[in-house]
Amino acid sequence: MLSDWSTLVPAPVRRFSLELTVESTTMHANGHHPEPLLPPTDPASEAYLASVVEAIGDTPETVIALQFLQEGACEVLCAGDPADLEGIVIQSFEMPAEPMAFGSSAEAVASLMPHLAGWTCLNVPAALVDELLVPIGSLAGASNVRLLDDIYHTLTEPVRLRPADDTRPLTRDDRELIGAAAGGLIGDGVERLLATLDWGHVAGAIRDDELVALAHTFAASDRHADIGVVTHPNWRGQGLATAVAGLVAQAIQRDGRIPVWSCGGTNLASLRIAARLGFTEVSRRVYLIPDLEADPIGEP
Repeated sequence: MLSDWSTLVPAPVRRFSLELTVESTTMHANGHHPEPLLPPTDPASEAYLASVVEAIGDTPETVIALQFLQEGACEVLCAGDPADLEGIVIQSFEMPAEPMAFGSSAEAVASLMPHLAGWTCLNVPAALVDELLVPIGSLAGASNVRLLDDIYHTLTEPVRLRPADDTRPLTRDDRELIGAAAGGLIGDGVERLLATLDWGHVAGAIRDDELVALAHTFAASDRHADIGVVTHPNWRGQGLATAVAGLVAQAIQRDGRIPVWSCGGTNLASLRIAARLGFTEVSRRVYLIPDLEADPIGEP
């Protein structure tokens, strides 16, 4: 999936290296860093993007970042040569509030953050948490930084399917059904879901001719595919999310990929679905969440 890098060259990915004169990255509203930032330095080349992909690898923890790179829908900030993997931060244009950091050096990761805007938390390797607490809190102007586990699971055994009435894979013929889905189910994600029909897998639960639950391929790499799932509030607690997620996981396995399930450590409902389908925890990352409701640094 990630072998054709020529498709990424014209996309709005931006390269950023501390070996160059630092300018900065795109300004995003409603996040940290209150001042407007200067434009990006220059577009990422095919070779540069390939080096970033090689550096972070293809793992359950990187599949979402790889999808952003594939789409050309992110900014890439790097301290030094990507091959050294000291610090790389990837910020999606779609979800600027939650950039993802990779690398071995907390100092390198922290040095990149002043050049991002729109972030409200940072997803980091567990090994860097202790060293990043103070600099991330300081950059955000917060006296307290909360921690939230980001738990990664994989499914290497056959899916434990839980059939349910009126659940099935969705295809391009279901575009009208998806487009008409209630705002409580998809919100403003209709276009992304419709695009997923062309490259991934989508399954839905249909009640009274309406889509009330769905699962889909949220991100995919050569080896892995991350699953997203949502159920309309009026239809929760009936096993529909488990049923549709099982259909998508099965389709991913038929493709020769490993299904990935990632969620926050406090999302007990999501963790239960993963367990029912046979997913096994393989690793954890951590969200660093500056607590802006606490007393700001420097104020009494």
